[in-house]
Amino acid sequence: MTGAAEAFPQAVADAPEFTLNRGSWSRVVLQGTSVLLHYEPNQIEIERRRRTGPAAITSPDALRVLLDLPVNAPLPLSAVERAASDALRRLPNGAIRMDQGCVTRLAVPPIEACLAVVPARSWRVGLERAGRFAPFCSRAMLLPAPPRDLHVLRMEADFYGIGVIVDADGESHVIVPPVPFELRRFTAASWLFLEEAYQQINLLAARV
Repeated sequence: MTGAAEAFPQAVADAPEFTLNRGSWSRVVLQGTSVLLHYEPNQIEIERRRRTGPAAITSPDALRVLLDLPVNAPLPLSAVERAASDALRRLPNGAIRMDQGCVTRLAVPPIEACLAVVPARSWRVGLERAGRFAPFCSRAMLLPAPPRDLHVLRMEADFYGIGVIVDADGESHVIVPPVPFELRRFTAASWLFLEEAYQQINLLAARV
């Protein structure tokens, strides 16, 4: 299904059912599955990281520490618990700035995930795999052909808010649009998802 997967971005762009902002597409492996990810880069943060490093922060402990700090607002080290203070000193270069007895968080997520598209041969498999991305972004599956039980698929996909696109005769058709993502709580796991995606996107770009 490589051809169908590669054609998907244009199908989305042409489909009125999808409301994606401008962004980029990349094929990455996240949550144990291959996925086409539509994302918006944070160019300011990306450029900042290119100057200071590192490209990606993939330590869950580091991200938990960073989440407890305000962005670009100096915080007195005296207000930070000792265990957290020790953890701050182990953060990657460029994640924070420490001076004059204060710590300032600099790092923010380098990208925003908009839509995860999971290629699958079975819509039931597609539902399970796309469901893994529920905490992070909108979701959709890409099928190679319309299933016989299309009416069941429509009901199931609509219930879970998962979009469905079917590739038939070389053309992609939106069957069910994905439900827009609503972030209820941004956690260290949310941030780690974005960092892992960004790390892979960087590796792919370096190979081009």
